[in-house]
Amino acid sequence: MLRTHFKPTETSQCTHFSTCRPSDVKRGFIKGEALTLLRTNSSKTLFEESVINFKTHLLERGYLENFIQTTLSEITFEDRNKALRQKLKNILPSVTQYHPAVANLKPILMNSWHFTTQQPLLKNIFKEPPLTSCKRGSSLKEILVRAKL
Repeated sequence: MLRTHFKPTETSQCTHFSTCRPSDVKRGFIKGEALTLLRTNSSKTLFEESVINFKTHLLERGYLENFIQTTLSEITFEDRNKALRQKLKNILPSVTQYHPAVANLKPILMNSWHFTTQQPLLKNIFKEPPLTSCKRGSSLKEILVRAKL
């Protein structure tokens, strides 16, 4: 019988519902945790107990009961076998520092993707187009101020 293990120091702290996070991020967090509970509990009873405990912690952090219930309703114990068999996709990330002059990188990246699909080995590994994202550049303060003396 498998059961989710929690360390003795676990405090079940999560971001408060009132924080400035998009509702999709909050929903994704709940769904991800519920999937973890689904994978790590081998009986329906243990899974349901874990979900009730998780729901209690979310309510303590200001999450709305209706919001929690609609999100958790997407995860059922009957989906456990599917959740255990799910494989991670090979994602080709493309991360660059944001700059207004090159804000629209999609055409450049799609040319690189076209090159990738022409290579037999890469074509078999990467079946989906790259995930494109921009990271924040260093601020002037970060450049001028040293954190350590």
